[in-house]
Amino acid sequence: MDKDLSVELDLARDFPSPSWEEWLNAVTETLKGADFDKTMRTMTPEGIRLQPIYRKEDIADLQFTKSLPGQAPYLRGNDPQSFSVEAWKIAQAQTEPDLKVLHTNLLQELNRGLTAINLSKDQFGNGPRLQSQADLETLFEGIDLVAAPLFMQLDIAEAETLPLLLSYLREQGYDLKTFSCGVGFDPTGELAREGELPLELHLLWDKVLSYVKLAVDNAPKWRCLSIDGTIYEAAGASSTQELAFVLSTAIGYIQGLQASGFSIDQLAPLFQVKLSLGSNFFMEIAKLRAFRLLWAEMIRAFGGSESSQKVWIHARTAAFNKSQFDLYVNLLRTANEAFAGVIGGADSLEVSRFDELVSEPDEFSAHLARNQQIILAEEAHFAKVMDPAGGCYYIESLTHELANKAWAMMQDIESDGGMIKSLRAGKIHELIRVVAEARIDAANKRRDVYVGVNMFANVEEASQPLIKTNKAPRNSAVRLEAGPLPKRRAVQDLEQLRSGIAASKAERKIFLLTMGTIADYKARADFAAGFFQVGAFEVITGSGYLTVPEALEAAKSSGAKAICLCSTDDKYQELVPEIAPALTGKTLILAGYPTDKIEDYKAAGIDLFIHIRANVYTTLADLAKQMEVLS
Repeated sequence: MDKDLSVELDLARDFPSPSWEEWLNAVTETLKGADFDKTMRTMTPEGIRLQPIYRKEDIADLQFTKSLPGQAPYLRGNDPQSFSVEAWKIAQAQTEPDLKVLHTNLLQELNRGLTAINLSKDQFGNGPRLQSQADLETLFEGIDLVAAPLFMQLDIAEAETLPLLLSYLREQGYDLKTFSCGVGFDPTGELAREGELPLELHLLWDKVLSYVKLAVDNAPKWRCLSIDGTIYEAAGASSTQELAFVLSTAIGYIQGLQASGFSIDQLAPLFQVKLSLGSNFFMEIAKLRAFRLLWAEMIRAFGGSESSQKVWIHARTAAFNKSQFDLYVNLLRTANEAFAGVIGGADSLEVSRFDELVSEPDEFSAHLARNQQIILAEEAHFAKVMDPAGGCYYIESLTHELANKAWAMMQDIESDGGMIKSLRAGKIHELIRVVAEARIDAANKRRDVYVGVNMFANVEEASQPLIKTNKAPRNSAVRLEAGPLPKRRAVQDLEQLRSGIAASKAERKIFLLTMGTIADYKARADFAAGFFQVGAFEVITGSGYLTVPEALEAAKSSGAKAICLCSTDDKYQELVPEIAPALTGKTLILAGYPTDKIEDYKAAGIDLFIHIRANVYTTLADLAKQMEVLS
């Protein structure tokens, strides 16, 4: 053996850790004068400025990092022993309204890996309804609701399901004192989602009281207060806002119920929360952990015991970031989101179908969604690891910052009278609107990349219309002046623009006038092609021209309504004055943004400029109008 290879490797000796100052100096030197804060720190929609590096010193003073799994404040999980046995519940949504068909589906799904029964409505409010004892017998025949716990998010008008289900369980011989399920309601969330409620608030509150009393007296582990935070995410809210709104909603319920004679230790086990899982992987991990921290602090402030500070978190992959184009990219998004939910410690998890925006449920899409969870549990072995994020400097720091910001926002809402009052005043709508518009703007300017939509669009992909279903009319006793929270998606405007352009019968060819050598034009020609394809324009790339006459001949013979000049800033100074006047009647575009020449080039006849900082939506919409593709 070579003598040198037998020397024991000592990483600490051979690769000493650099100090913070050494690292900072090295990075600053690399930046060559660029502003460190602007270059290396990133602001998120949550109002958190991400650092380029996190260190042990960043979490040295955080007390919650010293807790163990199963210890208050429970951000590392409620029960490590239970988790090691069954991990999280695989709770895929079941929306089939025909109960006989649904029963067959459930039996199949349970044999394929489902570990919870999540009876849900689709995005239009359609889904299974349990209205009689016969319905329950049909649906649950041969199904053990202890082995496969039941989840259902009810509107207040459907809350009669609670006593009906309670009676069924008693007849079937279940021990109601130990029976656990997540069948509950959230009138505040319902008001936000629908913009109305079927009962006056005092009558609604009487119903809430009656159902809470039913649970406390008969089934103390029945989570009948099911707060839905995904309503706010679907409108475009940040993680900070989602957590703050859920907390404020819970405070409203607790204060009212305590005033009616219930203790906090009676109430705490009746809660579960439904949180979204978005595309910012580390932020979503931190969100679930931060919520446990916030919940424990809130229950403690109400006088709850340590054991009452636990909370069940049901997580669902987000809606705001999904697309109707390049649908299989949604699979990558939900895989990332489900991964974050598992690492963050969700108690139950629901992965949305990749094509739910454009098609009804089918076996293929349901299979893929369900198996994403099974892969995480059985192949990635995350079912064997409790709180794998614990101790990570980055995630622990995010958890701390997110918790602080959400708590401060909750306090602001409470100082204004609480969640319902803020909804009725339109404050919640406005808070979400500001964040949602900033997130949409980031998509339109391609600061946030949505593969297949605002970047790398497939021009051969046919437009698939969104599912549209008329919702059944509702009785209304309370209405929000601002209306329901809108359902938004980051790329919805871009998708509508692309669909409109693709459906147009007008000519939409754009000729890329490539001038000079390949080195002169290729980078901008590639950029321009990708830019225009986002809007379903047909791009014709020139072969590269060394003289203006041959370039003009090619442009005119292309038959394109729009011409995009692609070359270098230096060459533009000679090319624009010569080419632009010769192409009057065409929409002229320049790839690049030479700031000191913009006005000169506009005067010469350039209509639009495309560049890395351009708003792709407004630019393409303007282009479509100038080319008379859209009116």
